[in-house]
Amino acid sequence: MARKKEETFIVRISECQNSTWQGSILWAEKQQRQYFRSALELMCLLEEAVESDRRKKALEEGGSHEK
Repeated sequence: MARKKEETFIVRISECQNSTWQGSILWAEKQQRQYFRSALELMCLLEEAVESDRRKKALEEGGSHEK
């Protein structure tokens, strides 16, 4: 079984307004920082980062495994 690569994200919550979080997320391996205005936006940024990295690696390996 192939081992999946782990990703490291550092989440900094700077404020909590309107019952949700605002802050920044740093993708440690790529040194990319993005800011978010809600917990939902934070989850979307995480998913987008992991999925885009997975698609990029699939293309580098010779094609997508998605159907």
